[in-house]
Amino acid sequence: MSDTPHSDAPHTDTPHPSSSHPDTDDRNITRRRALLYGAGGAAGVALAGVVGTGQEAQAATAPSIVLGFDDPTALFPVDGSGRAAPDLLVTVTSTAPVSGTIAWKVSARSTRIVGSGTAAFNAAADTAHTTTVPLGALDPDYYRVSVTVTDADGAQLAAQTLGLGVLRPTVSGVRPDSAFGLGIRQEGNLEVTKRIAQLMGVKWTRGIAAVQPDTVSPAPGVFWGQADIDKARAEVAEWLSYGISSMGGINYNMSWNVQPDANGRPLPTYRNRPKDMVAHAEMVYHAIAPLQDLVKNWELWNEPWVHGRYWTTGDSQDYRDMTKLIWDRVKPRFPDVDLIGGGSVSYNRDAVYAQGSARAGYIDGSVNHAYGYPDATQYAMAKTQVKMDRLWSRTGGRGGQWQTECGTAVVHSFPSLPVEEAIYGVARTLAPTYLLHMLAGAEEDSPIKVFWFSLCYDKPYSGQEFNIYDIKTKTPLPAVVAYSTMTSVLEDATLQTELYPDAKSTWGFLFRTEDGKGRAAVYADQIYDGTDESPAAGYHGTLTLRDAAGIRVHDYLGHQLADGSADRVTLTLNPWEVLYFDTDRSAEELREVLTAKADFAYDTPLLVTPLSLVKPLGKGSELEVRVENVSPKALSAIVRVAEPSGWKLRCTSLPVVDLAPGEQRTIQFPVTAYEVSPDNEYRVDWTVQLTGRNNVTPSGSRTVRVAHLPYRAITVGGGADQWSGVIPVTLTSVSKTGDTKKYAMRGAWDDAFLYFRAEIQDTTPSFQVPFATNPYLFPFQTDSIQLGFDSGNKPDDLLAGDPHYEKCLVSLSHLFVATLGSSTPDHASQNAVPQLHRQCAPGTNYQTYYPTNAALPTPLGPMDASPTGGSEGRILITRDAVAKVTVYEVAIAWNQLPALAATLPASAGGSTTMAFAFAVGDAGTGGHGMTYSTTQSQAPQSGCYNFAAFWGTGAQFSGGRVDTRWGLGR
Repeated sequence: MSDTPHSDAPHTDTPHPSSSHPDTDDRNITRRRALLYGAGGAAGVALAGVVGTGQEAQAATAPSIVLGFDDPTALFPVDGSGRAAPDLLVTVTSTAPVSGTIAWKVSARSTRIVGSGTAAFNAAADTAHTTTVPLGALDPDYYRVSVTVTDADGAQLAAQTLGLGVLRPTVSGVRPDSAFGLGIRQEGNLEVTKRIAQLMGVKWTRGIAAVQPDTVSPAPGVFWGQADIDKARAEVAEWLSYGISSMGGINYNMSWNVQPDANGRPLPTYRNRPKDMVAHAEMVYHAIAPLQDLVKNWELWNEPWVHGRYWTTGDSQDYRDMTKLIWDRVKPRFPDVDLIGGGSVSYNRDAVYAQGSARAGYIDGSVNHAYGYPDATQYAMAKTQVKMDRLWSRTGGRGGQWQTECGTAVVHSFPSLPVEEAIYGVARTLAPTYLLHMLAGAEEDSPIKVFWFSLCYDKPYSGQEFNIYDIKTKTPLPAVVAYSTMTSVLEDATLQTELYPDAKSTWGFLFRTEDGKGRAAVYADQIYDGTDESPAAGYHGTLTLRDAAGIRVHDYLGHQLADGSADRVTLTLNPWEVLYFDTDRSAEELREVLTAKADFAYDTPLLVTPLSLVKPLGKGSELEVRVENVSPKALSAIVRVAEPSGWKLRCTSLPVVDLAPGEQRTIQFPVTAYEVSPDNEYRVDWTVQLTGRNNVTPSGSRTVRVAHLPYRAITVGGGADQWSGVIPVTLTSVSKTGDTKKYAMRGAWDDAFLYFRAEIQDTTPSFQVPFATNPYLFPFQTDSIQLGFDSGNKPDDLLAGDPHYEKCLVSLSHLFVATLGSSTPDHASQNAVPQLHRQCAPGTNYQTYYPTNAALPTPLGPMDASPTGGSEGRILITRDAVAKVTVYEVAIAWNQLPALAATLPASAGGSTTMAFAFAVGDAGTGGHGMTYSTTQSQAPQSGCYNFAAFWGTGAQFSGGRVDTRWGLGR
């Protein structure tokens, strides 16, 4: 998700080329590097055999060996037999005669050998000699072709592995309603690139190379002539000849119309807002006018982050002013042209649609950049995007939603996997990303276009780590075949519904063709276990269809798993590996087969969560375990727990009977004896015996803690001794280098305040200047703690009541951030201002604070809180430079949490629970980044925090939803 701030990781790719959409900042840091790719953050490098810059240099006297296929795309659609017969071409050029042997091996998905052999070659001097090697008839799939060339003496002349795709037939011709776009680069051999896109079934490309601001308006009041216009029209027409429609793009500024930086220095065209907004709007009009009959959708600016990469000194009101000027210039003349704006779901909410702000909403549709894993949060964001466009766009979102950049990358998304495995990791994530977005559009009846980033045939470029072609070998990576498989089944079919809205393990998408035939895509979801990299970290099992006759099944790379001849079929389910179903039977029949006549047998169909203890251990204590059925079928089981060290339980096994899909049940194990852990950590091991499946016994372990806030008056700054006896909840943060830090949180409450004290180990503190000095610096981008609540009062929640709400759309109600505003490197107290920020609460519209936005009913930004006073709270942050510990003391007035305050116990002995979690932000040199209490208390659950990414957007790999329970006792 491209809402996350830029990373400081080094970038080793080529400098930014002249292209339609620059991707890097002035340090050559791609925006994608900034995103949370699970364990990501590794520096990008050109990968041998995956991406590169061309053939290695050969000695002047050595023969030149060029390997390729009889089709330069290395993509081969099947013929009438359902197979393809590609030829390997080996071209030898030598200054002297040379002969030898070509040894080759074809393996499906790098593992299963499907063909091998040798061929002789005999090349004359000074002549390019090509040997054609038939590779045999191959089924649809992705293949790796390993080739070794040796001379007659056995000396190796070349050794290389090429990619090869055998494709199912894709749908030809233009499809304006298609969701299938692709980020096609202008670098390299465009003739071959366009043919690749056509074979893949791509229907949309982003940007028109011939439409550049300096071409359209080379000087004030001067606009392009007919020759340049004809060139642009010809470019669009050529794309259409390949069945691909163009989304127009305004590629930033004219070079003479760029606002200088804050110091008056000139900037490149993409680095800042237009200086003269009226001139810019005039340029946009003249770009659209001669193309409006061919191109109906125009993206107005790429990623216009406030005080960020492409909007350096501009603010959010500048952007709204620009879109209003463009609207007023274009719409009276061309009302059917759709103006597409924004840059992410959070930006659209924060800037484009800022509530109460002037000139908001002057777009027809919006843009999001959904980089990262296909967590259900992508679906949640897309749904929110549709709803915002419907509510606040001037045309009710007529232009639809455009995910103009999304994707995963070998280096960033799967850094711990060998490259030969990671390339399949990227391929596995492709279709789920498209399907989650398409589902949101279908359910909200709004068109959605998704552009995977990126494709380039044979040239390097900035962001090339996302390329789905190997530019060194000029052959495809598995994601190309995964894309083609997806479009071959789903193009010209309309998404109807999701089949398993209650089952967190499974996603099922039902499609119907125009003549009523059924199509479907089903996949098992991933489970976050500290990384989203490994295919082992997810739901695994089988799907058995009991009425499978006439239903053909293909896997995510096009390999046929069932030809429709059998009445009963059992299929393997692996995380993010989509299974495609197509049939001549009706969509209604296919739905019945995939639901009522389908049996799911997962290895882990129950989510078992030992819960935190909301009271100190004592008489009447119970170990509570939440059991949720994550599968699409009802289940019964026996849950067994092992007694924590020093504990005795009245019983150690309990049944759960007829647990419906998505149902949660909490079972209690009474505690008869216990020992108090000095670190407040109690390990609970559990096993499950599933009824009717004696051979499957899921098991796991979880550490539970006492999470209890006693009734106690606290004075902020009054000393640590007043917290004596309050049990801390401790997190352990381990960096990628193995460095360990401890974070301890204590809580208490009285009739006036909710109190927290956090002791944070931090070798090198890092704080930003105070808010009053620079209000554009987000408090969650520096050392900080975040306090998140879900009190149930969420009037701004656009997704409440959705059928998928519990599955993945739950949001929070309140979020506060405590940080120190410090103007000096030593963070001396006399130069530091403790700040408590309100980031989310009812009435804030889930927006982020921007200085030029209108005030909201509930104000954003710094709260009325100081060490000794304030109507909204208290805040004190101190630093022990010797112990290297930062202490946060926070008091939140109950008037900030009225729904929770209404549930507080009124008399001694009473108690209540709250949904609460905290996160620690550790920035600066050697910082650990974000550590979330949710991930150390339970398996995190996907949520919908689709505002600025201070709580990681609710994705599992960045904290998940705030739903962990804490007790308040009196």
